[in-house]
This record gives sequence, C-alpha cells and structure tokens, in this order.
Amino acid sequence: MPRKAVGRAAVELPWLCPNTDSLIALADAPATVPGLSAADPGLALFLFRFAQFATEPAPFDLAPGAALAASLPDTAAAYLAACPGGVIPRTCSTQARVAQVTDRAARTAVRLAQVTRVAPESAVAAAARLAPLGWYAVSAVDAFDAAEPLRDPGFAERPAEVQADLWGLDHASITRRLAARWRLPLWLATTVGCLTLPLRVAAHLVSHCDVFAIVQLAVLEAEGQGAGLGLTHGADRTELLDHLRLDDHALRQVLATLPAAPPAVPASALPADPHNVPLLPNLLRLAAESRRRNGPALVARLEERVDQLHGVAADLGDQVGDRLREAKLVALAELAAGAGHEINNPLAIISTHAQRLLRTEPDPERGDALRSVVRQTQRISGILRDLMQFARPGRPERRPVTVGELFEGVRTSVAPLAGERNVRIEIDSRAAEVQLDGDPVQLRHALTAVVRNAVEAAGDGWVRLACDAPEDGEFARIRVEDSGPGLTPEVAAHAFDPFFSGRSAGRGCGLGLSTAWQFLRQNGGELRHDTPPNGPTRFTLTVRRADNRDVLTLRSA
Repeated sequence: MPRKAVGRAAVELPWLCPNTDSLIALADAPATVPGLSAADPGLALFLFRFAQFATEPAPFDLAPGAALAASLPDTAAAYLAACPGGVIPRTCSTQARVAQVTDRAARTAVRLAQVTRVAPESAVAAAARLAPLGWYAVSAVDAFDAAEPLRDPGFAERPAEVQADLWGLDHASITRRLAARWRLPLWLATTVGCLTLPLRVAAHLVSHCDVFAIVQLAVLEAEGQGAGLGLTHGADRTELLDHLRLDDHALRQVLATLPAAPPAVPASALPADPHNVPLLPNLLRLAAESRRRNGPALVARLEERVDQLHGVAADLGDQVGDRLREAKLVALAELAAGAGHEINNPLAIISTHAQRLLRTEPDPERGDALRSVVRQTQRISGILRDLMQFARPGRPERRPVTVGELFEGVRTSVAPLAGERNVRIEIDSRAAEVQLDGDPVQLRHALTAVVRNAVEAAGDGWVRLACDAPEDGEFARIRVEDSGPGLTPEVAAHAFDPFFSGRSAGRGCGLGLSTAWQFLRQNGGELRHDTPPNGPTRFTLTVRRADNRDVLTLRSA
C-alpha cells in the first residue's frame, strides 16, 4: 500500500472482524460471548456496536439476554459476506506488543478500580483492552505498515509525528474517527480517543472522568514497562494520581498486587480468519433463524422473569423508603450547613457586645441579665457546632481499626452513663480481630452515639454489642441491641432526623443518631434501624472491611 495511505484505509474499515472461534460462539454458545470478548478486540467492538447494553445506572455491561438476540449472528453473517478484510493478524510482531500492553493495562485498571471504587471494573478493563484501536485497525489493513513506526528511532519521543508521517494519520486520529463512525458508546469513545491528552484537558471532553483517569494511568504504567505504543504520550502522571487520590507509594503497592496474567488460550484447530471457513456464514444465519423461530419459548422465559421481578419489586419497598429517608437527611444537612453559617455570625456579634457591656456594667441586676445572655449564646454556639458536625463532617482519614479496639473505646466512653442508669454493657468478642476500613475517630463517635442512645433507653436493663463479619464479605455489620421499649413505626421513620424527640419510646433528642448516620455515610457504610419482629431494639452499623488487599492505605490525604 502506498506510503501514508494506510491510515486513510484504516478509518474506512467497516468493522474489525472477530476471529473464527468468537463467531462460532456467537452462533452456538452465546453465554460464553462476554468472556471471549476479553481476548478478542474484534468481538468486543462488535458487541459495543450491535448488542443491547443495560441502561442507567449501569450502562457498561450487556443487558440481560443481549447475547441471545437473533440480530447478532445475522449482522455478523452480513458483514462477513460483504467485507473480505478487517481481520487483526495474531502472529505479527506489532500485535504481540499490543497484547503485552493491553493485558497489563487491563489488569492494572481492574486493580485501580477495586482500590479507588470510583469506576466499574468491567468498564475500565474493556477500555484498556481497546485503547490501541488505531493500532488494531492499521494492522488489519497492512501488518507490515503497522510495524513501521516501531522501527523508527524517533518514535519514543515523537509518536504522533512519526505515525502521521508513515500512516498519514496518527493513532489517536484513527481511533477518534473509527469511534465516531462506528458509534461506540460515548464513555468508551471519549476515553480511548483522548488518551494522549493530559487530564486537565481531557476532563472537558470525556463523559466519565474517573473511567478515563484509571484507564490512562493503567495504560501509562503498562507502556512504561518497555513496550510503548505512544498511546498516552501527553499524559500527566501527577495529575492522574491526584485525581484518584493516590500517591507513588500507593501506586507501587497496586502494581505489586496485580492478579496473575490469565493462562494462554490453547490454539484452535480452525483458521483464525473466519473468511477461510466457508460454512461459517451459513452457521450464523441458521443460528439467527433458530432464535427467531424459538421466539415463543423466549417469551415464556421472559414471562417467568416478569414473575420474578414482581417478587423482587415487593422487596424493594423497604429500599425505596431507605432512599427517601437518605435523601431527606442529605437535604436537611445542606439546610443545616447554610443555616448554621448564617446564624453563627450574628450570634458572635451578640455575644461580643454582651461581654463588653458586662465588663463595664455596675448594676448587679443588669449584670445578671447580661451573664444570662452570654450563657445562652454559648449554648446556641454549642448546638451550632454539633449541627455543623452533622451537616459537614470532616473528611475521613481512613486506616484499619479492629472491632475489638472500637468496642473497648466505646465501652470506656459510655461506662459512666451506663453506671448511672444501672445498664449492663455486654460485648460479643468473637469478631474482635476483624479489621475495619475507615476513620477510627469518626467510627468510634458514630458507634458511641448509637450505644449512648441504647443506654438511655434500656433503663435497668442491658445493651449488647456484636459484629457479624463473613470471611468472604466486603462489609462487617455491627449490631447494637438493647432491652428498651423499642421504637414505634412513627418514631422509627424519624429516628435519624436532627432534634427529633422520641421520648415516648424512652429515647432522647438531639444530633447523636443524625451525626452517627452522617459519619457512617462518610466512611462508605450505613446506619439502619432494623429491629426484628418480636426481637430487641436493634441498630445496625455497616462498615467496610479492611482485608489484606485494601489495608494498603492507597488513598493519600
């Protein structure tokens, strides 16, 4: 192919053809298709273009049953018949280098997603594997021309210029054109199309900034292992680390804990190029026809799914109520923050003037009145301080803390109150060694508030603390139970409202439970009132566990 023509030919490709095994699976074993797409970029791109994906809030994965659609094998058969090219060569040196980068980048991206918890693992892995879209396309047009930039001594310093000189278009330009022409999902198109830009610029162009930051950092680190492709030449590593709240030490720990590369897939007995398998188009058409013919059976299965969904919908009622309560508390916190700030300023002026007048007031009666004003302003100031702690708590400083350490700290804090009220504190120490991931001060404050509330309600009874922490679970659940009279449904609905009084149930009023709810939410957990039928009054604190992977203190302050 003439020099500089290969880039133009690449952007005119109708598709990148999946390999033979992928197309056979599309026809004969659709359940295996999502897994196969991780090793075949042609199949991954085919699914992103033609399969139905889930809607918000999780638009990164295939919709349930999408791989069973009759349109997929039909479309594949039509493209296979109409487009003789588009096959990515698997044996060329360029693709070996591309595979080396994408494999490590995908594993790094998944690990970063696990650690930062800001983007779905499936999304960042798919985007990392498709980052070299331009390289795939040029290789499918001419494998020899695809390797030319790698032989140029100036490629490492000027990848875009070298590619433009040899191909007519650089990799990023080819990627952006193909992503637009093939109508790839916006989050994917903007991620792979902007990898050469620094985050401060790309943030204005991409649709999902966290996905982009993880993928760009993962590809940058993968290319740094010596197999550069110029995919992230303009990336700013410091910007990416700051955005993801990581530092160099944390990133090194991430790279040191990457999962092992998957074992190589045994070579298939069939030719990799599906154009060399004459009966494959017929197989795809037969599969599509069979799925259309079996439509009534599919309808029956879907009706069963509808029945299941009705059952699930009944269980969602409580969750909807929880969401509404959470939204209400978030709105109250915003209102409290604004009101607290506005009240504090005039309050400070009142207190200052009252104290100044008190220093020069000779009349005892008026002096007492001024002292009363000062005391009440101090009281209001204390209420506002507590209100601001609920409305805008400090940023958590996360580190591991054991359940036993947390329980003992709380026991010490509430012991005087429990002694006054003749309440027995019982602690189940079976999960004492379980480590939690959060701000120890905020977690202790939250648990103390819940236990204090239980002590105030127990009255000559008991308060029990226990922790459920399954070994394979991501969260631990701390149960605080008491022998008090419990909460009526009306009171329970307002249990976490600031200053709500539930004294009919023996509970106090104020900001204790409200602040506990906010602290748990700040630390990625939740606080719920979930008293079982005919059981003791129970509040449950859900806290993320700090397992061996996440005890790395990966987020910098």
